[in-house]
Order: sequence, then C-alpha cells, then structure tokens
Amino acid sequence: MPFRPKNSRFWHYDFQIRGCRFHGSCSTADFEEAKAVEAKARVTARDSLDRKAVQPGVFTLSEALGTYYADIAEHQPSARTTLSQTKALLSILKPKMALADLTMAEVQRYVTTRRATCANGTVNRELQLLGRAMRHMARVHKATLPADVDLKSAQVAEAEERVRELTRDEQARLFNELRPDLHPLATMALATGLRLAELVEMQWPAVDLDTGRIKIVQKGQRTRFFPINSELRAFLSSLPRADTLPHARFVLTYINHKAKGQPRWRITQGGGIMEVFRAACVAAEIEDFRFHDLRHTFATRLLRQTGNLKLVSKLLGHTQIETTMRYAHVLDDDMRDALDSYSVTGQVPKKSPKSRASH
Repeated sequence: MPFRPKNSRFWHYDFQIRGCRFHGSCSTADFEEAKAVEAKARVTARDSLDRKAVQPGVFTLSEALGTYYADIAEHQPSARTTLSQTKALLSILKPKMALADLTMAEVQRYVTTRRATCANGTVNRELQLLGRAMRHMARVHKATLPADVDLKSAQVAEAEERVRELTRDEQARLFNELRPDLHPLATMALATGLRLAELVEMQWPAVDLDTGRIKIVQKGQRTRFFPINSELRAFLSSLPRADTLPHARFVLTYINHKAKGQPRWRITQGGGIMEVFRAACVAAEIEDFRFHDLRHTFATRLLRQTGNLKLVSKLLGHTQIETTMRYAHVLDDDMRDALDSYSVTGQVPKKSPKSRASH
C-alpha cells in the first residue's frame, strides 16, 4: 500500500517482486490515485522481470483496474470519470484480492454499500468498468478470472432518466449570471448537444470549416462528424483563443483568474468550472438543472422543430434510437396540439389553456 514519507505531501510506493525492490513517488497527494499509480507500477515491474518465475495469470483487483486505466482509459476523454469510478471500486472491494477470488457475494456487498450513497445508474457504470477491466486483463494479460461472477446480473434497475429542458426565459437568466468567459461553453452545448467531455476535449484540428463538420470522439472511442451550420460557423470563427500551448489547441477556453496575468486556458471537466455553472443556476433561480441538461435542451428543441426522431438520434450520437425515445414526449405534445384543431362534429374545440413556456 502507498505510504507518505515525513515532510512529503505526495504518497510513495515501495514493494519487492522476486527479491527486486521497486520504489518511487506516486506524484499525487490523493490516496486513491496513489493506489492506482502503485498498481500500474507493480504491473510494469512484473513485466520487466522474467514472467516464468511469476505465477502466471494472477492479478489483484488493484492491478487489474490500474492496468486497464494505463492501457486504455488514460488517454480517453472520460479518463477523469474512469479514475473516479476506479477509486469507488477500490474503496469497497479489497484491492489486494486476486481477480480469480472475486465472488458474487463481494460484488453484492459492493452494490449494497454503494447504493446507500449514490444513484443506481452510478453503481451500474462502476460495475461495467470492472467488467471491462477484467475482460481486458484476460484478453491482453492472460489473467485468470472467476468462473461464477456475473457482473451484469448484479446491476440494479435504474429510474428512467429525466429530461429537463431549459426555457427561453431561463436561458436568458442563466447567461446573465454566468461568467462571460464561460458563455462559449454553454452556447456550444446548446448549439450541438455535445456531452461535456466531448466539448472540453475538442481541438481546432478537428474543426473543418471548409467541409463544414467537426470530428467528435465520443464514448467508447467511436468517431462521428457533426455538421456546422451558418450560425455555428460564425460562432466558432468568433471564439477567442489561448496564446500558449497546449491550451491554444483547444476550442473552448476560459480566463484563469487565479493565474498570473489571467491567461486563457483550456476548459477541463475539473477545475471548479461546474461549481461556477451551478452557482450561476442558483443565482438565476433555475431549479433542478445540470450542465448535461443543455444536451437535453438541444434534443427537445430540435425534435420539436423537425419532428424527426431519427435525425435527432444521429446528431446526438446515439447508437440505438431507443435511447432517443426519452424525448418522444415532444412529439406527443405536437400530436396533442394537432388534435386540438380536429373535431368529428366539425366544431373546433377550444385549445387547452396550458402553454409550454419552452417553445
């Protein structure tokens, strides 16, 4: 396990394999991150030795998750999320437990414990990460897996994801309260429906104004292209750019008021940006609203305007149109409005006084 030397704010690792000592700094003050770094160091150390002398196929949970992060997730847009999920898994499951010793009882204990503090959907995403890590270890590193663990069966029922649409009045209030240098982030979300990770990872080489499309790398490392209309083209052309690398490569930047000279830096998923967004929602008196709801707003507005569910599904990057069906209530509203002007007797019924402020 990592340890913190006297007078050091960083955790360190120090272990032996086949009599060989491996030690160094984890370069982090976060204990859970340090465990992931140590796990990666252990795998690297084992690979550097003669594998014949090491029991083949035996990896701990910590090693499996650390290796998966290093091999696959570290350079993905969702790397920060994967690291957070890894911390959650290792905070309850036993990090030193061999993969082959994992049981359904341990998995169920994890599910029960996590459900007490977070949503069912979060628990399921973490179990899915564990499953991906185990499959990766078996396929690439020939790890021995437990024979009777079915992570899919351990997943719990999720409540249907709510769809919260920003009204035009709320939108005006939000932009009035939001820091001006973060307006482009919110505007881009409303204009494209892209996820936060896709927005903050977007770089200028992926934006082709000549062909009118943006290359998007989405969840699962799938690539798709988003079309650039005239409004989006004008918006992208007007964006301020950072002066220094690597920030200048990124499309969306903000003013770092804490740094000397207040330079423009790339926006990341961390760094307190979401706290600023939530504070703006509170100041604007917009209740029950999250940044991801800007994506929902894009989808509902576009579906209401076009009536084309398949088109909206493609623009959102959904692989299955069933995922887009959560927005079908918009079409139901339109059909209800159409029926308001239809009558079997020829007498047009009075329209319902109910109005949708989001139109």
